[in-house]
Amino acid sequence: MANEKKSGMGLLPRLVIGVFVPILLAFLIIGNIVFFSVNFGNMELKSIRDLGFAGFKEMSAASLREYTSSMNKLGEKAIQNKAEDVAKQLEVYVRLKGIKKADLSKNPFLREIAVQKVGDTGYTALHDTNGINYLHADPRVEGTDLHALATKLPGFWKIVEAGLQTNASGYYEWRDPDGTKRPKYMYVAHVKGTDLMVAATTYIDEFSKPGKAIAAKLSQLEKTYSSEYSHRFRVFGFVVLLDLALLLAVIYLYSYSVVRPVRRLVEVADKISMGDLKTSVDINAKGEVGALAESIERMQMSVRAAIERLQKKRREEKNNSTMNGKIG
Repeated sequence: MANEKKSGMGLLPRLVIGVFVPILLAFLIIGNIVFFSVNFGNMELKSIRDLGFAGFKEMSAASLREYTSSMNKLGEKAIQNKAEDVAKQLEVYVRLKGIKKADLSKNPFLREIAVQKVGDTGYTALHDTNGINYLHADPRVEGTDLHALATKLPGFWKIVEAGLQTNASGYYEWRDPDGTKRPKYMYVAHVKGTDLMVAATTYIDEFSKPGKAIAAKLSQLEKTYSSEYSHRFRVFGFVVLLDLALLLAVIYLYSYSVVRPVRRLVEVADKISMGDLKTSVDINAKGEVGALAESIERMQMSVRAAIERLQKKRREEKNNSTMNGKIG
């Protein structure tokens, strides 16, 4: 009778699920906050890992930009200094020796002063305020009217045109033989006491070349960080799974230690309900379970005593009935 209406989840699985599931959810929430980003439409909740990685990349990019900007400014200053230095040398030479424009390209010493190296690939050149070139690293350019470059090299001509009046500087695009466009910086300095001017120019990225090595190093650090993170994540995942397995085992054993005496009391109560009043409770427990065991044991003793009294009374009544029959 007692087993006919048993249904639903037992006490043991209820205890295990009730304790383990909240802990599992807590692990999942913490793991998500630390390792995974979640998108909710237009809102993104970034994980601590992604925040740290994004911060590292942003800091790297900002540092590289700042470094490149600083090196470019140093490059601009170096080009300016070169143009002004050459202009001063020519000023001294003209003041001491004097020079005719027709003889500019024929004077090897003057060429050595006017055409000097700037950076790795740049150079200085000598023009006049009419836009005519007199000395250049490429002799084929000498004698060229720079006005002719206004259409082909508008950025270059814009700086030269401004330099016809006063010292000027700026950037312009230069196409390499392979078709690649790279920015050049040019500074135009006038030779005092003459209508000549010195133009110094070179690729500005020559001064920020170390930045490429820094960028490569930062990229390598990012890859190392990502690889190390993946390794640590796998280790963390294994440790978490192991912890959860041990935790589940501990919860199960603890829950079983609580449920076992309860199950025993259920069996005892079931036997008592079926009339077995001699079964032993034999529960060594404390707290509520121990109190319940004592109550069932007292109930068992009370029922047994009541039944014994009833049986004794019936025997007495039967004996009395038998005696009355003999007397009658």
